[in-house]
Formats: sequence, structure tokens, C-alpha cells
Amino acid sequence: LHAELEENGLSFYVGGDIQQLTLHAEMQTSNRLHFKIFDAKSKRFEVPHEHIPTVKSDYTSPISDTLEITNNPFGLTVRRKENKKILFDTTMAPLVFADQYIQLSARLPSHNIYGLGEHVHQRFRHDTNWRTWPIFTRDAFPNGGTHNLYGHYPFFLCLEDESGKSFGVFLLNSNAMEVTLQPAPAVTYRTIGGILDFYIMFGDTPEQVVQEFVELIGRPVIPAYWSLGFQLSRWNYGNLTEVKATVERNRAVDLPYDIQYTDIDYMEDKKDFTYDKVKFRELPQFADYLHEKGQRYILILDPAIATSKRVGDTPYDSYDRGTAKGAWVFESDGKTPIVGEVWPGETVFPDYTSQNCIDWWVDEYERFYQEIKHDALWIDMNEVANFQKGSVKGCVDNKLNYPPYTPKIIDEVMYSKTLCMDAKQAWGDHYDVHSLYGYSMVLASEKALERVFGSNRTLLLTRSSFPGVGKYSGHWLGDNGANWNDIKWAIPGMLEFGLFGVPY
Repeated sequence: LHAELEENGLSFYVGGDIQQLTLHAEMQTSNRLHFKIFDAKSKRFEVPHEHIPTVKSDYTSPISDTLEITNNPFGLTVRRKENKKILFDTTMAPLVFADQYIQLSARLPSHNIYGLGEHVHQRFRHDTNWRTWPIFTRDAFPNGGTHNLYGHYPFFLCLEDESGKSFGVFLLNSNAMEVTLQPAPAVTYRTIGGILDFYIMFGDTPEQVVQEFVELIGRPVIPAYWSLGFQLSRWNYGNLTEVKATVERNRAVDLPYDIQYTDIDYMEDKKDFTYDKVKFRELPQFADYLHEKGQRYILILDPAIATSKRVGDTPYDSYDRGTAKGAWVFESDGKTPIVGEVWPGETVFPDYTSQNCIDWWVDEYERFYQEIKHDALWIDMNEVANFQKGSVKGCVDNKLNYPPYTPKIIDEVMYSKTLCMDAKQAWGDHYDVHSLYGYSMVLASEKALERVFGSNRTLLLTRSSFPGVGKYSGHWLGDNGANWNDIKWAIPGMLEFGLFGVPY
């Protein structure tokens, strides 16, 4: 189904109203409706998802059984085809579609709403009393509140009634947004870019909805058997002697733990693809030491790459090779690498949406593996995190860095703790692709693991994520404080990532 939508004469305070829109709708499978509202006359950003296919309509399931269109004012009503029950009804409020502000509301059949992320949700079922959840990847502590965290998940599941029949709603949009749940019950989306690209999945049970969702975004990876055991990690063991002492204490009491991690303290001056030749002098032999007792070793890599030389003024070859490759995120001129600050100090940021960067990352990882044998990879700080606001130069005053409307994200400006929104990546402006940074790093890291481990089973763990990472990676719920609240709040977090297609 194709339709053209004309602007109704109403204007919105942010300006930039788009006068004519196109609606495309199809039944992609008997249990999945796809509808897309976009500006056919002007190219707007659309998520370049590596798994979501273009599926031919299933003409055995006519769209008129499921979708009804209302004119003047425009609205969509989605029904369950077997009993005509209304599930998602946008006629309750007008559609607003401006250049940097899109709003759509829909009435829902019940208050049993689950998902949306990533945040600390203290209950699995959402509160629908005007709760607003911002969605935009951000480096922040998971210590409660309603602020946005590491992942970007505009997906929710609604349990319709006591029969168990359920449906899921997925908005394929990576721009900063907020989702408000209302007592009607209803949902309101407000996003500041891209298009409205909705997938609605139907099921007789919640499980069937999730099955349909992961069929769309990518079925989850089956983890290695050894990765299902107890694992031990902490920030800053300090040196390899302390790590080994920890291992030996646990061995002495026969605690059957399978994996030992090391965080960035193993690195030389906290720089990727290096190790501290003093405090972690015997790290090249550490994996063998663990393997003798059937244990595994996982180390961490962060995306940010230091611009300075190594300790002792020796060259930092990884930075030099990346610069030669043009592997970095650039300033708005598309030529100058954007410079920020992370653990090592002044840093540049790999653009994992660029093939040059992917080639560099795979090569650096293979080189490092030859030095330090390990069993799997842990990637962190990939929201992308930056200790400067935007860059060491700051960010210029334009409509990307200072949009007319900013969702209720955790910080006061879009680029706090991350990059300027007008920075350039191969996939587009950072304004559009920011929440895809962790996702693109996962895709690049999967190629690196494939190069090093081949068909042998390994593991990838990412902090930042987007629908589809579960095809390759697991996730941990962030920098918890090892306290009772964080343990309690992890339970809804684990359940939600099951809905999101990341069961590990």
C-alpha cells in the first residue's frame, strides 16, 4: 500500500514542517506488519541495518485485515485480524512531522507494557502514569532514575489481555527520542530525526512476538558452553600479581568459576593494543595459566585511541596506522579527525561505519592477539563516551549541536559526554548515527574475532547496543556498584534484554 499525505495547515513551534509525506505499508509475514512514513522528496536518514531485509509482501494476508487508514485528520489503526481488536490507534492525536521533530501517539489496548531501553527500570511492567523515557546511548551509571543509558531500544511488548495474546512495536529509528507512556493507555513518540519506520509483530504469546522480532533483527548467537559458567571481573586489580592471587584464592576453596577478566589497568598507560610491561609483565602467559585449570581469559578494548606516544616516547603504532588509513570520525569538514579525551588523555575515535576503519580494527586486533593470547573480547565506552563536551575545541552553534527540541536525555546538551553532533561518519552525521556507534563496533569486532578465532567458539560482550547486536554479542548491564539495589534492578534489565533479542 502506498499513499501520499498532505500537510493539514497546522504548524509546529520548532519549524521546518514537511508539507508532503509518503506512507508505505505491507504485511511482511502473516504476523508482521511494516509501515513507513517518510519524505519522498528529500533524503532523510534511515538506519542501514545489516540484517533487516526487504521482504516481499505476503499476499495471502491482505493488509486491509490489519491496517485501516483514516483521513482528515490522518491516522492509522492496527487491528488483530482474527478478532478485529484495536491494538495501535494513532487517530487519538495528530501526526507532527518536521525536519527535526516528529511526534506520533497511539492508543494501546492495555497497561501491560514491557521493554523500551536502555534504562534502570525498577519494575518489569511499565508505569503508564505519564512516565517519559529518553532513548539515546549515553555513558552513565545505572543508579536509578529515568535517565537514558548505554543502549537504544525503541521496542516494547504489550500483553493484550489474560489470554496471553501479545504484540510488539519496534520503531527503527536511531535518532535521539523520548517515549511517554500515558494512562489512556497510550504511547507518544518524539524523535528529532530520521523517519517513522514501524514494525508491528503479532503473537498468541509473548514468546511468539519475540520470535518474530528476532527473525527481523537477527537471531541471537548461541554462546559457547564455557561462557555459561561463573565469571569474575572488577575495575582496577592493579597488577597481574593481584589477579593471580584472586584466581588462587578461588581455586583454593574449589569455587568453580570459568572466566577471569582484566579491565583497562592491564594496558600500558590505558592504551588499546598495549600491555603494561611492568605491572602485567607475564600477561602473554596468563591465558595458558588459566587454561591449565580449564579456565578462560577475557580482556577489554575501548574505542578511543590515544594521540600521544607510548610511555618512554616510543611510537604508538596503532594510532599511526589508523591515521594513515583515515580510520577516525571527522569534524564537520569531513577531513580533520575530531579529538576528545578518554582514559589515555587526548584521543581520536574510530569510525566503525567506515570500511577503512574496519580493516584497521581487524588488523590491530590480529596483531595484538599474537602478543596476548586470550579467549574472547569485551568492548566498552562505545556509546561513544568522551570526557570532553563534544571535542577539545567544543562544538559550533548549529542546528545539529543545538536542535530546536532536545529530548529529556541525561545531560543539558546533545553532545555532553560524547561527540559533536555535526561530526562526520561514513553512515552520516553523528546526530543521526550516534546511537549506532556500539552496534557498528560490534559488527567490526565480529569480523576481528572471525579473523583470529575462525570457527572456534569465542564470545563478544558490548556495553552499548542497538537492536540486532544479539546476533553476534552479549551485553552486560553496565557499571553497577555491586550493591543490593543494583542486583535487584538487574532482574528487570535481564528480562528486558531477553525481549530485545540479547538473551546473553
